[in-house]
Amino acid sequence: MIPDTPGAKDLLETAIAELKANILPAVDGDNKLTVLMAIAAIDTAVREQQTIHELQAEQRGAMAALAGGPVSSDDRAADLCRAIRTGAFDGGDKGRALYHALLDDVTARTAISNPKYLAAAEADWAVRG
Repeated sequence: MIPDTPGAKDLLETAIAELKANILPAVDGDNKLTVLMAIAAIDTAVREQQTIHELQAEQRGAMAALAGGPVSSDDRAADLCRAIRTGAFDGGDKGRALYHALLDDVTARTAISNPKYLAAAEADWAVRG
């Protein structure tokens, strides 16, 4: 199959550029905030489109490692929650593995939804040690 050109990413990036160049300068007040929110939402959609498959694969791998084998994508969150409630990850190596898996997942999701916040938080963590 020949890919469509321009692709979804290209179209979304064009929409962002047009909003910034032509619409944003022409609006004021609450409308400016609305346009900025739309730009941010489209930008998030672009980042998500670029990384969602990789993120889902990483989640499956992390869940499989924590569960000790393959985990159904439909049941992985429920199974993990149940295991956490029963104390399966309290302390020790399993607890550290869960902590790092969740931290990696939240970091990856924040990189998609709010990369500026993530950069500021990482800079703060570096200062605090």
